[in-house]
Amino acid sequence: MGKFLKTLVSSAAVGAAVGYFLTTKKGKELKDKALDFANDYKENPEAYNQAAKEKASQYKDVAVNTFNDYKEKFETGELTKEDVLDVAKEKAVQATEFANDQVVAFRDKIAKAKAASATETRAEVDDIVIDYPDQTTEE
Repeated sequence: MGKFLKTLVSSAAVGAAVGYFLTTKKGKELKDKALDFANDYKENPEAYNQAAKEKASQYKDVAVNTFNDYKEKFETGELTKEDVLDVAKEKAVQATEFANDQVVAFRDKIAKAKAASATETRAEVDDIVIDYPDQTTEE
């Protein structure tokens, strides 16, 4: 039962974190910062390797503390299995809705790009002028 509890609590924490980062403005800002970080990393990988090690250590500490808090709440009865499952389900639904919205937005962009490309192609074809020489021969 202990292993199941650990798995359940850590899964709920991961689900909550994913839901948070995918659905909030702050999460989107974090994503943008990550992209900037990746671009900067390409320029100076040594400095960023050290920074990454420090951040990983900090995040590990936060994760361990969060896990211990949830474990303590679960053991004292403040938090039940149902509470954890409800939160995990809610975050999973939020993540699914966000993913679906992103897929729809991507499809819309593709459709708009196809439509724009087709319009440009038609315009280019309409601009083509074929000038055949007069086929009548003059003698």
